Amino acid sequence: MVKHVDERPMVNPVNSVTLERRLKSRIAMQFSRAATRYDNAAQVQIDIADDAVVLFTEHTKNDLTKLPRRVLDIGCGTGRVTRQLAETGVNKAQNILAMDLAFGMLQHAEQAWEQPISGQSAPQLSTICWLQGDAEHIPLGDNTLEGVFSSMALQWCKDRTQVCHEINRVLVSGARGVLAIMCAGSMHELDTCWQHIDHTRQINHFASAHDWASSAEKVGLQVKMQQKNYVTWHADVRTLLGSMKQIGANVVTGNGQKKTISRPTLHTLEQYYQEQFGSHQGLPLTYSVCFLQITKP
Repeated sequence: MVKHVDERPMVNPVNSVTLERRLKSRIAMQFSRAATRYDNAAQVQIDIADDAVVLFTEHTKNDLTKLPRRVLDIGCGTGRVTRQLAETGVNKAQNILAMDLAFGMLQHAEQAWEQPISGQSAPQLSTICWLQGDAEHIPLGDNTLEGVFSSMALQWCKDRTQVCHEINRVLVSGARGVLAIMCAGSMHELDTCWQHIDHTRQINHFASAHDWASSAEKVGLQVKMQQKNYVTWHADVRTLLGSMKQIGANVVTGNGQKKTISRPTLHTLEQYYQEQFGSHQGLPLTYSVCFLQITKP
């Protein structure tokens, strides 16, 4: 049962700079626009999330009594993974908080939750609370959660340590979680080509897996880390760039500026990309993902 969608504006500290607010608004808007087509376009994100769910449930698969009763899904997106998390708890009551920065995603997720999949209704023993919020300022009290999950969302956050601090703050002692985060090495093919063409960064700078693990350990979390690459293949550069736009992942953070690509530039980009990375499978685009399995002592 869906309890509510929190329509409050995202929480920001009083001294937040205008640039950061604008960036987060831009990210939220980009993903809101992608909401209705996200699941159809985002197969790589689905694969990553599925792997993260396996890690999240591996220590409870033989004993459902160990499932956390109150779980936060950070960056829930369309709610597809939220449904998976809810279905892991069909033998016991669960309270899942599905949080996203993008209000459009939350609206889509709530509507999708109410629709049956393959003739089956949504799990009735799990309560879903849809919440608009920022991972750097989670709008929940201290020591309120038994579990946390996030897939392909936290890489958009500016302050890793602040994110980890907030996660640690809302977890109770003994709580577990899995965080799947896009990290350094992601989209390196496209980054290489852009820098060759105009010597500027058109791709986001992603922190390394070790940086994320270090930030989590710094706030007191116990961490087990692994890293995996996922490669998508595309017929040409236009299709490749379109795949990023379709899932909202074309926002440039930091000091980078996304530019309108002229036809000559697109042609040059295509030519260099083909020369450097092309194969019989097409043009590759790599998503390098770190999986952090965390425990609060």
